Amino acid sequence: MKRRGATKKNIIYQAPVLYVGLFYTLLLIWTVVCVTLLGSKAIKVGWPVGQLLMIAFVVAYTWYFSLGISYRLMIGDNGDVQLTSIRRVLNMQVQKISGVEGPRFAIMYYGFIRFRLEREKAYLFSLITDTELQKILSAMRRANREITFKGL
Repeated sequence: MKRRGATKKNIIYQAPVLYVGLFYTLLLIWTVVCVTLLGSKAIKVGWPVGQLLMIAFVVAYTWYFSLGISYRLMIGDNGDVQLTSIRRVLNMQVQKISGVEGPRFAIMYYGFIRFRLEREKAYLFSLITDTELQKILSAMRRANREITFKGL
């Protein structure tokens, strides 16, 4: 019998929907509170347009970065790794990953895993104790002995 998320060739980890949904719900609440409080203050005080544009940039950049956090990780037999987020799908070879860092502030084993790539960093919503995630991390260790693992 096949295990959830695993096939003969690929091992797949999917972050818990509740965790991802809670994260984006809190981000949405934060955005609404910031826009409401700062917007009302801007109307009363009459802030310059430049300051409002800076605040809008920070909020937009926060959403842009947050939509790039991956919720799905897949590794194939040949070392192909795929990270899927709302904003993009990132395909790479396991040899392109130089480091994997566990969550710094894991709350009840939930947190973010950071993958150090050649030119960027990629993040993954993670439940550290998930067996599929542990299988993927073990497969990465076997496929590329040069990857440094920190906090896992």
